[in-house]
Amino acid sequence: MIRSLLAAASALLCLAAPAAAQPMSPVGQWRCIANSQIVSIDMMYNVGPGGQLAGQGSIVYSGTWRTFNVAGYGRWIAAPPDQTSNEWMFSFQIMPQNHASFTLHARPTGDPNALYNSFYNPQTGNTTETSCARIG
Repeated sequence: MIRSLLAAASALLCLAAPAAAQPMSPVGQWRCIANSQIVSIDMMYNVGPGGQLAGQGSIVYSGTWRTFNVAGYGRWIAAPPDQTSNEWMFSFQIMPQNHASFTLHARPTGDPNALYNSFYNPQTGNTTETSCARIG
């Protein structure tokens, strides 16, 4: 009987726990710009359902003339909120043929046509800001 009560209580707690609301869908066309003290990235992404991603754009390394025009395919994911943040995080990873793969991270802003993220690296003291705007 006690086991039955414990099982029922456990089931009720699971039902009562609030589920993280799903973020808006990023499917569509986006322009994302990321700037840091090391690199500037300007990408146009076609974000498809099921994690598909295609993109093209440019990468410029700060303080040099090194510029890469990149294009390729990749994937995107929506990471649910964790213990340190109550916000979803979109990660757009692309694997161009002429550059190492890289990932841009941005969070929903409340506007379905905008994503943003600012990341401070305490080891280097550098900040990377990423802004994305839906273009289609």
